[in-house]
Amino acid sequence: SRAVPPAGGPVDPADSCGMDRRLAALAAVFWLAASALACRVVNTSTVPLIDVRIATAAHDLAVANPWLAGVATFFAVMGSAAVLTPLTVAVVIVLARAGRVWWAAWVGACGLGGVVVSEIVKYSVDRARPVWPDPFVTLTSPSFPSGHSMAGIYGYVVFGVVAWHLLSWRWPAVVLIAFGVLMGPSRVLLGVHWPTDVLAGWLLAAAWCCTAGVIVRRVRAARGSPPGRTPPPAGTPR
Repeated sequence: SRAVPPAGGPVDPADSCGMDRRLAALAAVFWLAASALACRVVNTSTVPLIDVRIATAAHDLAVANPWLAGVATFFAVMGSAAVLTPLTVAVVIVLARAGRVWWAAWVGACGLGGVVVSEIVKYSVDRARPVWPDPFVTLTSPSFPSGHSMAGIYGYVVFGVVAWHLLSWRWPAVVLIAFGVLMGPSRVLLGVHWPTDVLAGWLLAAAWCCTAGVIVRRVRAARGSPPGRTPPPAGTPR
């Protein structure tokens, strides 16, 4: 276990500006990488061979081991809007009531903006999903990026980052972050996404969460810390 950061205390402007620059740089790298991947998908008439090989191997593995399809289905449910939306709202409310207003703002911004980014890119790229002779599930919505892979990042990984900084124990954060990341590969196992859909989902979600972090930190810096509230530690939205 570790000590929870003490309440109050001044914000070091130099540290704040430095962290903002690092987050902005990370966001730029993720946006550029996601854009390059999207351009490659749009400008390629066929699915890349590496996508086909990995997706086929994953699907065959799941067919041979039905329990893997069951695990992937569980991830699908946990990453659905029906589960993640009320969960995100609950986390935002709990944080706000605990006086962690800026953390709450970051969690809410990540979730809401993540959904918007996912839908815009999906229908802009309009990539077809994999088709299998023995599918576990059939979906007709666009494939790129993987919305569940994005949700794993802007949902569970974000929850994990918050838990890492605000809880006395590390293990809940580790579990949440691992769960969020593993949601991506589960979509390939279930046969509903190409691997590059998952990669794009990770990149786009990471890009947006870093961007949201910079925005929330800048707004907080402009308005000043609410009295009697604990400023989040460096590395995440203050």
